[in-house]
Amino acid sequence: MYGETGAEMRQELATLLRQHRVQHKLGRSREDREEVGSAVRAYRQAVLVWMSRTMHAVSPLAFSNLPHRQPNPFRSAGLSGASHSSAAELARAIDLAVAKSTAPLPTLESLASPHRWPMVEPWRRTARAAALAEHDTSPRFAARLTAPQAQAIVADIAAMTQALVVLDQRYRNTPGWEPLTQSARLGWVSLAAALDINLGQPDYSVDQLGWRPKTKVILDPVRAGILGVLQAQHNLAVRMSAFPSATNLRLVVDSQRLVSAHLVPFAARVDDRLAGRWSERAETYTLIQKQLRGIGGVLGNGASAAAEGANAVARLRAVRPDTVVEPRVLSGFQLLFNGVDHRIADVINEGVQRGAYCERLTLPHFESGTGGMGTPVNERFEPVSPATDLAVVGTVNERLRPQAPPTAATPGPTRVELHAALTHRPPTRSDYGALGT
Repeated sequence: MYGETGAEMRQELATLLRQHRVQHKLGRSREDREEVGSAVRAYRQAVLVWMSRTMHAVSPLAFSNLPHRQPNPFRSAGLSGASHSSAAELARAIDLAVAKSTAPLPTLESLASPHRWPMVEPWRRTARAAALAEHDTSPRFAARLTAPQAQAIVADIAAMTQALVVLDQRYRNTPGWEPLTQSARLGWVSLAAALDINLGQPDYSVDQLGWRPKTKVILDPVRAGILGVLQAQHNLAVRMSAFPSATNLRLVVDSQRLVSAHLVPFAARVDDRLAGRWSERAETYTLIQKQLRGIGGVLGNGASAAAEGANAVARLRAVRPDTVVEPRVLSGFQLLFNGVDHRIADVINEGVQRGAYCERLTLPHFESGTGGMGTPVNERFEPVSPATDLAVVGTVNERLRPQAPPTAATPGPTRVELHAALTHRPPTRSDYGALGT
């Protein structure tokens, strides 16, 4: 996620900003200092390249919070709007710094292997995080951003740019060092972009977006006791990525009803509130199971998901009633329950909308008097339009994924740490004299 890679870059840059008198720590000989300077320039180039690509990806949404000189909305934005915003100026300054730099990009081996000089390690970790962040801030990622989220990314890049400008001045005496092109302009436009963003309300929920590793099924051996139940529930959540048929969907729903009900006594010994939530969840799935009796459909598969649900129920019934379940295991169940609940709600909505799930209708007919043991019921399945006419759709939307009030995302400790490091100054001799040392 962007929250992880961005936090690592900010943390390492803050560490570098707190290091003063760096020339005494870069090596004893000139050759050592040239080696360190060459490595730092390569790692800095990786960070600049990530900044440039990310700014181009988010710039269309990075609207300025300053009043425009030309309020005419029919005027072309290319003449008076986005092209003259602080974010656009920052993007152009970063592009110039990248184009004029002669430093090569670091190799994959140099990014993955620790450097022999401790002073270079924060630079290496910053460059490694920038390389990983290219997955999190790709154009596909930017296509899902909102304007406040894009402004939060611009604010992060502006703070990192200020950090690079400050560090550029500290390393200027390094042999073979290449200063940033127009570093003064780069510092001023980054400061202007940061001030512009602070006039608005950036959305730091962008930290929850980005690339995530694919979740995989946990294969054999089966864990013992309650961990085996947790393993089956995890596998069920993964298997539900495939669209299930109506029959297998009912089996999955029934398994969640039984798992929730059987886990209530274990949760009640540790957390009464969690036990209440799971009891309510069991009642919800009981209602959904009844409402799905009139739903049919042969499209889809989902046999693996139904099998994992049956495994969870069978393993849970084998757990001794006096077993004490740790809070972290209960939290794991709740996390998996949330994912399964949202997936089942998505499946039901999608299946009804595209006609994969149909409603059973009983047709009127005349008694034929065939003389048999019973009269067959004339039934057929028909798609439902609109989908909200089905009771099960309303149940899953209201009870499986209720709309919780949005919580405001905070900037996080690494942003505060970076801003504090930008204004950090080393103590002078007068400071020591004032303290009586």
